[in-house]
Amino acid sequence: MSGQQPGQGRARGRGGRGRRPQQPAPPGQAPEPAAPAPQQPPGGAGAAPAAPVGRGRSRGARQADPGQAQQPVVMPQQAPVAGLGPEAVTGGRGVQRGGGRERPTAGGNGDGGAPVSQMGQLSLSGKPEYRRRAPYEKYVEKRYKEDTKACVGTIGNKANLMANYFEVRFWAEKKIFQYHVDFKPPVENHRVKHALIASLQNETGTVQLFDGGILYLCRLLAKDPMVLYATRTFDNAKIEVTFTSKGEVIPASPQFLQIANILMKKIQISLGMKQIRDHYYNMNQAIQIPRHKLEVMPGFTTSIHKYDGGNLLGVDIIHKILRMDTFLEGMYNLYDTLEMNRQLSTFQEVCYKNYVGSIVLTRYNNKTYKVDDIAWNMRPKDTFEKGGEQISYVQYYQDNWNITIRDKDQPLLVSRPTERDRRRGDEQNLYLLPELCTITGLSDQVRSDFKVMQDLAVHTRIAPPQRVNTLETFARQINSNEEAQKVLQPWGMTIAPKVVEMQGRELNAEKLLVKNPKEKATMEISYDIQYADWSRNMRNIHLLNAVPMTNWLVIYPSRCGQVAGELSDCLIRVGKGMGMQIMQPCGVEITSDRNESYLQAIRQNLNPQVQMIVTVVPNNKKDRYDAIKKSCCIDNPVPSQVVLQKTLSKQQGLMSVATKIAIQLNCKMGGEVWGAVIPVKGMMIIGLDTYHDSANKNQSVGAMVASLNKECTRYYCKTEYHDKKAEIMQSLGVLVTGALRKFHETNQANPTRVIVYRDGVGDGQLDAVFQSEKEQIEQAFRMAGGESFKPALTMVIVKKRINTRIFKRAEKVMNPQPGSVVDTFITKQEWYDFFLVSQSVRQGTVSPTSYNVIFDESGLKPDHLQQLTYKMTHLYFNWQGTIRVPAPCQYAHKLAFLQGQSLHREFSAHLSDKLFFL
Repeated sequence: MSGQQPGQGRARGRGGRGRRPQQPAPPGQAPEPAAPAPQQPPGGAGAAPAAPVGRGRSRGARQADPGQAQQPVVMPQQAPVAGLGPEAVTGGRGVQRGGGRERPTAGGNGDGGAPVSQMGQLSLSGKPEYRRRAPYEKYVEKRYKEDTKACVGTIGNKANLMANYFEVRFWAEKKIFQYHVDFKPPVENHRVKHALIASLQNETGTVQLFDGGILYLCRLLAKDPMVLYATRTFDNAKIEVTFTSKGEVIPASPQFLQIANILMKKIQISLGMKQIRDHYYNMNQAIQIPRHKLEVMPGFTTSIHKYDGGNLLGVDIIHKILRMDTFLEGMYNLYDTLEMNRQLSTFQEVCYKNYVGSIVLTRYNNKTYKVDDIAWNMRPKDTFEKGGEQISYVQYYQDNWNITIRDKDQPLLVSRPTERDRRRGDEQNLYLLPELCTITGLSDQVRSDFKVMQDLAVHTRIAPPQRVNTLETFARQINSNEEAQKVLQPWGMTIAPKVVEMQGRELNAEKLLVKNPKEKATMEISYDIQYADWSRNMRNIHLLNAVPMTNWLVIYPSRCGQVAGELSDCLIRVGKGMGMQIMQPCGVEITSDRNESYLQAIRQNLNPQVQMIVTVVPNNKKDRYDAIKKSCCIDNPVPSQVVLQKTLSKQQGLMSVATKIAIQLNCKMGGEVWGAVIPVKGMMIIGLDTYHDSANKNQSVGAMVASLNKECTRYYCKTEYHDKKAEIMQSLGVLVTGALRKFHETNQANPTRVIVYRDGVGDGQLDAVFQSEKEQIEQAFRMAGGESFKPALTMVIVKKRINTRIFKRAEKVMNPQPGSVVDTFITKQEWYDFFLVSQSVRQGTVSPTSYNVIFDESGLKPDHLQQLTYKMTHLYFNWQGTIRVPAPCQYAHKLAFLQGQSLHREFSAHLSDKLFFL
């Protein structure tokens, strides 16, 4: 790492500990791949701290050290080694994570020499104290429903549905004994613990499950407590292991679910699947897409929990997307591209921008790491101390993994310790070799490539019949595989061969409110429930409340003059059809597309009468977009629209594009497009979501969007900043107070019911939301209306990232129709929850959304709450169809995303009653 003092490292495996010696490079010789700033011994002349490095994925260029001059980048003039793809890397059993972590020490000389790193044994002492959760606690759900309250609805047509769950049964008479395990001296490394327990199988029995602290057996031990001795292999130390009985495990206990989930992991291993992080994949079934140098690896995610339908095994198909080339080959390709464009001086900067923050997989141990930095001044030839001797990375991988490192001049990748690592006492960095790393996932640039995503969809978007067939084949494989049955049978666990079936309900298509163009009065329209799309029904229909746009600006560079004129003409024409009066704009032509040119044009032409600023930009440069949005949302508050020249280039689709833009313009000025028929009066609906700020890694943006009228077409929005680690909005009371006062100002009355849809919360945060955010909202009631103001509050947690899939069984297995509700069988016993399929998809399997009502004093029946939720999925004005979550949640997400990605400050209060962020 440029400018960082090298230090003592640490490897997650066998080996000694020590410090790196100072190893100067030959005089006048600089490392080939990069010429880093010279390093000095501590306290020496020219010593400088490391440049700050962010941990986010969208990390920009590194901040230059003012005390160091940037030297030109030189990559080795050699072609990448042929055949260096993932298939050339061998794997095996081992405990090495892939590199050493560092500690401060001296290294290098003032000539930019090649410093060295070292690996050491995982520290087994000095671990800080922190609260340990029992391993089975995640299977214990807090109760969020009243026993006397009905949680199941009745409205709608009954439907025969299926879900991606399998019934799990246990032998009622099966006895499982639980033992607490103590090690003396203490052992912290889980791998070492498991090895010690495995060496004692002659005394404890071969049928056992161990989670690191608790040992589960199918028979009683001879003594209680029982003391045995095992030998730790890497240092031949004698470890005293004490087994203390904690009683039997009954099938109704949460420990039983923990045992079942541990068994599922063993089953997938017995089926030949490989673990990558928390999931298992069929590496021998990987599908290669050579055209895009991508590889799709199929796998399964499994989890056994207790539901209304009993103990169910949830299984879903997942995919790990890998690059077929290595990290090093990607760097060489980038180098060749920059060399061709004569931009080699920016190589390090572009590497940081493209690669830092990415997740890589090391094939030799199937583990993933986050790349936090690139150590340009380190090489595979560098040495570290292992077993009291110096050994190079090259020799280490040859001896331990039988891997020959081909490029001896590649820099090393740095993976910093995670929060979990720090809790274990691991504070050093890990070093990885780019030659052995494969990038996982897709970059934003790849995701924006339609052809790549289309080719990937063939393998990742699986239709319902194929998905059900794959899941049931997996269950049959478990029941027929001899090795899998050897794992299951001793514990008395069986898995059903078919997915579960249950009764669901289908809600009718909703009625939407629009304006009749002839009578100028409100009218209702509907749509085809199968497609949940009313774009055709909106033709020749006026917007519910169209705001005349009589004074607006169009700012465009000279080369975009023609498309800017065509856009203005199309907007005027489509506006007439929607009942929206759009006058000719004031055109502002700028000589260049630099950021300052746009900002200067905005400042010079903006006046209080301007309703909207439309800017036409030649490309989607993020810094230009951010500059325009900051100017129009903070410095010079006015609704704004940024339009890409590429979007306006196709003549045949220009009217359609103009229609969508006109709808957005109307919303941003405070207009209404369509509404929903909501019979309940005096109700305010709030959507909450959070987003991590890309400029400040330690903060998150919390966004609130609250409805102001009965039809939920007008909104008040506000944001706040809170600590990223907390995840809980800390100024929610202030936000809700402002919304309540705006509601009273609009309606001349306070709301009688407040329904909050909270997005962006995991199951582990439910209690924190319930305790903290609920109290903040109730405090806002008192601040806005006094002690006597107590509207009925309902809090609903919205979860999109779930593994549940729902299917409809008709003549064939198919996606359920929009409006399908499931509130039994696959719902939690302790929760008031339901699943809703609100949208229609053309490819693959539709994903339901989970709604968990953690607090409810509204007096609404389950039917009413489910119908209201479905209605709210119709009110997102950027799409003429239903969406996956209630519209206030989607609006809150859009607002938090804009502020976290572009603004990085709170927007002007002048825009708080408009959907300016669409």
